[in-house]
Amino acid sequence: MMINIGGPTTTSNLTNIQDGDTQPNAVDLRLGKVFKISGNVFTIDEEQKIHRGSEEFEPWTDGYYYLVPGQYEVIMENKIHVGPDEAGFVITRSTLNRNGCFLTSGLYDTGYDGVMAGVLHVNCGLMRIKPGTRIGQYLNWKAEALSKYDGDYGTGKAHDVKYG
Repeated sequence: MMINIGGPTTTSNLTNIQDGDTQPNAVDLRLGKVFKISGNVFTIDEEQKIHRGSEEFEPWTDGYYYLVPGQYEVIMENKIHVGPDEAGFVITRSTLNRNGCFLTSGLYDTGYDGVMAGVLHVNCGLMRIKPGTRIGQYLNWKAEALSKYDGDYGTGKAHDVKYG
């Protein structure tokens, strides 16, 4: 059963919900920072993760990011705490989809607490976008959780990872 993270019955918490962000079934997420993903080798197996690395973009003097076709790591302005027996994921706002851009992100497990991020795929020409623009929607639902999130992405440990 879906449960709106902006509603009164959720055990989860999403920061920085602004007027107009709460939709009938989801809450809009706003663009914070943008990073260009490097072309370095990405290595992953059961013993290690060596990330590609990325370089932070800065908005131009007019306040917009100018993104040529490619993939960009994006950090949302929102942070999340996923409560007991809930989980969720991020989908792309339809306006981006209709213009050849989409957002991918992983599952937000029960107990996850931290930043929200994903990859913005720009496929059809130049994209001009300001920080604070609504780019995704968080869908939240009741979930049978066998345990709590025990990874390191949102905890600060992720900043200690190796980069290729």
